[in-house]
Amino acid sequence: MDIVRQPIRQIDEIEYEHFQKYGQSSYGISAEELKGIFEEMGTEHVYSAVDHSYGEDFYFDILVDGKIVGKVLLLKLARVYQLDLMVFDPYKGKGYATEGLRLALEQSDLKDGHTVRAGIPPTSPHQEAMRRVLEKNGFEKRNGLYYLNFKKRYVVNH
Repeated sequence: MDIVRQPIRQIDEIEYEHFQKYGQSSYGISAEELKGIFEEMGTEHVYSAVDHSYGEDFYFDILVDGKIVGKVLLLKLARVYQLDLMVFDPYKGKGYATEGLRLALEQSDLKDGHTVRAGIPPTSPHQEAMRRVLEKNGFEKRNGLYYLNFKKRYVVNH
């Protein structure tokens, strides 16, 4: 197994199908948002990659024998990175998510020092598997979300 960083955000046919199947339950996207995403992807089922890519984000393909089996996305949001992780149905339960996340954190240099967070929607059919993947990679649950390198932040009003 290996991971390959992509310079821009891309969605191919297998991820499109995965997103169609699990978009609402696993990613917490509303039906309206999902409709908008699919309209933007059009009949080609692809994003305008330049419009959906940012220099501080990390996009990784999880590869097994040269075939994409999943994706790891680490998206910069203010002071934290948001984790999106998926392994496509035919490849689930083989440790690819755990190892793919470990390699992505290592290659992106986010393992030490940067805060990474992940949420697991309560409607996700992958709750238990995702919890195990996150915990094996050092994430801890706090206030309903999972964090790696959690930092307390305080706001003082004058």
